[in-house]
Amino acid sequence: MPDVGRMAAHRPWTAGAVALMAASGLALTVWLLERLGWAHVMAFLARAGLGLVWLIPLRVVVAATEVRGWGALLRIRRRISWPLLVWLGMVRDAVNTFLPVARVGGELVAIRLLRLRGVNITTASASVIVETSVTLALQIVITLCGIIVMLPMAGIGASLPMLLASLTAAAAVVAVFVAIQVRIGLAEFANRTLGRVLRAVGGQGLPFVPGLDRKVMSLYRHRAVLARCAFWQLAGFAGGMVEIAVMAALMHIPLTLTQLFIFEALIQAIHSMAFVVPGALGVQEGGFVGLAVLLGIAPDAALSLALGRRLRQIAVGLPVLFSWQWHEWRQRRLSSAQAAPTSG
Repeated sequence: MPDVGRMAAHRPWTAGAVALMAASGLALTVWLLERLGWAHVMAFLARAGLGLVWLIPLRVVVAATEVRGWGALLRIRRRISWPLLVWLGMVRDAVNTFLPVARVGGELVAIRLLRLRGVNITTASASVIVETSVTLALQIVITLCGIIVMLPMAGIGASLPMLLASLTAAAAVVAVFVAIQVRIGLAEFANRTLGRVLRAVGGQGLPFVPGLDRKVMSLYRHRAVLARCAFWQLAGFAGGMVEIAVMAALMHIPLTLTQLFIFEALIQAIHSMAFVVPGALGVQEGGFVGLAVLLGIAPDAALSLALGRRLRQIAVGLPVLFSWQWHEWRQRRLSSAQAAPTSG
């Protein structure tokens, strides 16, 4: 397995912390099942039955939609076909979801795989960095919109000044993030922040990428490309709402369009904040139940939706991880075969 996969195992305390987080998440899930009733939750899942299999191709469609934004930033069509880019995007998501890499390992894996396909490391790195920045900006806005929509539904009063202050704070966070990149250079900024994180968990930091700052800034100047990237990210978000809607329909759980928006917006935010827990195990399930209580939805029904989402993540993510490892193994075999005649 590449270095990304060994980050947590490099230091015993890191591996122990990851195992503790995973065990705690699993314990929380089991506790929720006991508290809400195994029979009630399983009854919802039984209603869906094999219909849940439809979530697998739906997830592929959503991933294929989201990756178009990344492709717009890459602007490479000869060496990187769309199906390959879809696979790269799914590998990136699976690594971030299942491996203890603080939700940055998937980006590093994607850059590595692009390099193996002959893509310049500067182009690959810049595309991932800018796409991540766009995703962060959109997620902040969507999360705040979800909170604003949820508060009156949950009977929680919020004044207009407080909401405006929240939106202003969110805009400031995004502005500061971009300004830092412009002011001190993205490469130096990444080395100061992401590089330290990787070294702290036993990684090797970030390699020097020549011309990265200029490439990132050139992408930021192409507003039409950024707009296309944002559009496809939003389309992917809508696809996540459709996924919840399909599960709810299969389980006969009535949800309004507003409730679907709140679930998808805030569950994504919760999943991102729980990056220290592998797969956000337990956190995702608790998030669904907590939102259900606020929205007046049966908690056992919400837990069923969370478990349906978890089953989809496993059914899609684990095969993708295995395909990535097979690809790495094949690359090592090819490298060894090419090096053998030279050594001889």
